[in-house]
Amino acid sequence: MEEQRKHIEEPETSLLLLYIGGKASAEECAIVESWLHDKEENEQTLLQIARIYHVQYTHRRIEQRDPLKAFEKVQERVRQRVWKKNIYRFSTVAACLVVGFFLSTLLSWWNTTDSEVKAQMVTVRSNPGMRTSCNLPDGTVAYLNSGSTLIYPVPYDNDKRAVTLDGEGYFKVTHDPEKPFIVNVADGKMRVKVLGTEFNLQAYLGEGQIETTLVSGKVNIETEKENGTVVRQELSPSMKATYILSTGKMNMEIVNPVYETAWIEGKLMFYNSPLPEVLRDLSYFYNVKFEVKDPLIKSYYFTGTFIDKQLSQILDYLQISSGIDYKIRQITGDDSKGINYTVVELTNKRK
Repeated sequence: MEEQRKHIEEPETSLLLLYIGGKASAEECAIVESWLHDKEENEQTLLQIARIYHVQYTHRRIEQRDPLKAFEKVQERVRQRVWKKNIYRFSTVAACLVVGFFLSTLLSWWNTTDSEVKAQMVTVRSNPGMRTSCNLPDGTVAYLNSGSTLIYPVPYDNDKRAVTLDGEGYFKVTHDPEKPFIVNVADGKMRVKVLGTEFNLQAYLGEGQIETTLVSGKVNIETEKENGTVVRQELSPSMKATYILSTGKMNMEIVNPVYETAWIEGKLMFYNSPLPEVLRDLSYFYNVKFEVKDPLIKSYYFTGTFIDKQLSQILDYLQISSGIDYKIRQITGDDSKGINYTVVELTNKRK
C-alpha cells in the first residue's frame, strides 16, 4: 500500500499576511510558496485570508494601504503557479494582524462573485484587561471594552446592518435613514436599533442586567416578552436604560454620559456610584474577580476618577476612602472561559 503523503503545515497567519502585503523576506516567501504547492485548496485559503476586512487596535486608526494593489500581487503570484486554477476576483480587500485582539475565523469572503458562497461570521475580541476598536464595513466604529466580543457577517449585509455583542461596546453609527443599525445582545433577548447615533451598551453574558446609555441621536430598545410581544422603548440623549433580565423591567434615568463612556479613553469615572457597580467595572477593566466577605460593603457608594492607575493604587484609595481592606488571595485562576485572572478579597475595616 502506498504510504499517505504528509502535507505541509499551514504557516502562521502573521507570515501569510506578510506575504499578502509583499513584505515577506525571500526565505519567508519560500515557506509560503512550498505550502501553496502542497495542496490545491491552500490557494483558496490564502485568498480568503487576504479578504479579511481590516481591523483596528485600541484608539489608533490603522489606514488601509492600497489593499487592491496588495491583493492583485497575491493573485499574480498564484496565477504563476504550474497548477494554477481559476481564482475569485475581489473589488476591495485588506488584511491586518493586530496585537491585543484577534479574529476567531480567517475564512471569510468579501464582495465575492460566487453566488453560492455563504456569509461567514467574523468575531472581533478584546482581550481581558485591554480595549480595542474596529471599523465595520458600513463605516460604523465600534469600541470594545475588556473581555468583549463583537460578531458580524462577511459579506456584510448593508441592508440589515446587524451585529451581536457580548460585553461592553461604544458605537459611532454611520447615519442611514433607510437602513437601521441593530445590535443584538443577551442571546437575542434584547435589540438596540438606531439610524445614526452614538451610544454605549453594556451587555456581558451572565450579568443580570443590560445598560444602554445614549450620547447623541436616538435609539430604540426592543425586548420580547414570553408571549412574543415586542416592547419598544425610545431613548433621548443623556438617558440610560437598565433592563433587568429576570423581571423584564426597564429602569430609566438621566445621567452624564461622560461617566458611562470614560473607559474608551482608558479612564474610570464614578460619581456616587454603588460599590457593586464600581467593583463590576473594575473587574472588567483590570480582569480581576472580587470576593466581598462582608455584605455591608455592597451598601457603600463611591466617587472618584482614575486615569492610568494600577489596580493596586485604586485598591489603596478604596481602602482609605471607604474603610475597605483587601488582599490578593490568589494570583491566578481559570474562569469558565479558561482565562487567567486575579482574585481580590474585600473585608470591612469599619467593624
